[in-house]
Formats: sequence, C-alpha cells, structure tokens
Amino acid sequence: MTPLELEEAGKEQFILVPDACGLTTFTTQLFQAHEMPLRTYAGEAAGYQVLQDWSRLGLGSAMVPRSKLTSPDAPHRPLMNEGREVQISFEAVWSADSPLGADLRHLADNLASARG
Repeated sequence: MTPLELEEAGKEQFILVPDACGLTTFTTQLFQAHEMPLRTYAGEAAGYQVLQDWSRLGLGSAMVPRSKLTSPDAPHRPLMNEGREVQISFEAVWSADSPLGADLRHLADNLASARG
C-alpha cells in the first residue's frame, strides 16, 4: 500500500457517486481547495461497492473511506496531502432551542463513542 500524494492523484480520472452521502462534495472541495482540476468518469457509481468494482475494471480511480472498503484486503492506497493522510470529518449542528436537542446530543455522543 504505497501512499499516493494528492498532486499525483490529480492526474487520475475519478469515478464519483451521487452526492447523497457527501463523498462527492468532499472530493470536489478537496480538489478545488488545492486549485486542481477534478477529472471525472462520465457515469456515477451507485455506491461504494460499485466504486471499487469499477476501479478494479480500470474505469478510473475512486476515493473511498477506509471504513467503507469491501474488506481490509481490498486494493487501496492512502491519499496524502504533503505527507499527511487526507481525512474526512463530519460535524453535527442544531439549534440550542430545538425540542429534539437532548435526543440529538444523545445521538451525537453515541456516534462519537462508536468512532474507533
């Protein structure tokens, strides 16, 4: 698993998914933030499994969160940016006045404790 620098990844054509989960937005913003063009495959994969399948078929490269690889042995390379691994993070935000505030806090706490 030789790491891949973002600058090198910019030379690849990427397969994207419909932006229901945020991965396409993350990928697009990552390239924009580094003022790099994002070359994309014409079709969209239906999900993470299809991203991996299409990538194995040679249709393009794919960015897939490590937690979504089909198996730990699936061919993959860590994506680096100037020697540091690229990471996706998520943030939950809600109004302090929300009647669901306590439930949302409980959900956020459970998600944070399950991380790992």
